[in-house]
Amino acid sequence: MKYLIEQIETPEIKAETLVAQMDVKENLNVRMRGVFSRNYGEDLIGISHDRDTTTLYLSRNGVFHILPEGLFFEENRLRTTRNDYFEGKYDKFKKEAEKVKSFFQIFDTEYFKQSFDLEQTLNAITERGNTVLINPCLNKPEMDTRNEYLEKLKPLLPFVSELRGNLVLLPNLLKETLSVEKVEIIKIKPLYVHIILHKAGLSKEEFWEMDRDVAEFFEFFYRWFLPAEMEYEYKIKSYKEPFTLGSTLILDYNTRL
Repeated sequence: MKYLIEQIETPEIKAETLVAQMDVKENLNVRMRGVFSRNYGEDLIGISHDRDTTTLYLSRNGVFHILPEGLFFEENRLRTTRNDYFEGKYDKFKKEAEKVKSFFQIFDTEYFKQSFDLEQTLNAITERGNTVLINPCLNKPEMDTRNEYLEKLKPLLPFVSELRGNLVLLPNLLKETLSVEKVEIIKIKPLYVHIILHKAGLSKEEFWEMDRDVAEFFEFFYRWFLPAEMEYEYKIKSYKEPFTLGSTLILDYNTRL
């Protein structure tokens, strides 16, 4: 596709995406050339400028291509026994077809503008991140939290339908999100799991701080990443350190009775 004087390779990129990046501010007109050229060309065939108007040529079907031809041309118009009947008829028929396409051009342009507005909205969302998708899920205008674990989990919300209940993938997700050494998910019952977070070397203060943040984290994690019918419990454990009297011992963390 040639834009102004530069040749741009744009295979399999829709016209709305390209035009949004060009920052075209003039009045837009759209001419649909039909999908036939899509077999060997691109969605955006070309662009022309006329004063304050920009015309886009697309390899798409417009209203004219979708409607039955019988609405515009007589069915038996080309049936004749005269040998000279078709002399000069091609140009005449082509001009008539162009008139019909010009009539529907305003509709094609309006449909494209709606799609173009959606593309610009999606671009704006991408630039701001996915908070527009996240906040409605949380039923909050903003998700302002100091919980570092939730901050790491937020970008995964758009993919929650693929992650929910995946007990093979979730241990790795929890390991990276919670910055622990290992995560075990043990099925106690078909719909009950025991989640063990292995984190060694925590002091008493660090343990309670982590336990508080993890509690808030798992309320959110359970809501979005585990099936609604499944129940869970979690524990922060350290089994590496030897049980030695006089060392830092925290009940249910690095001690066993």
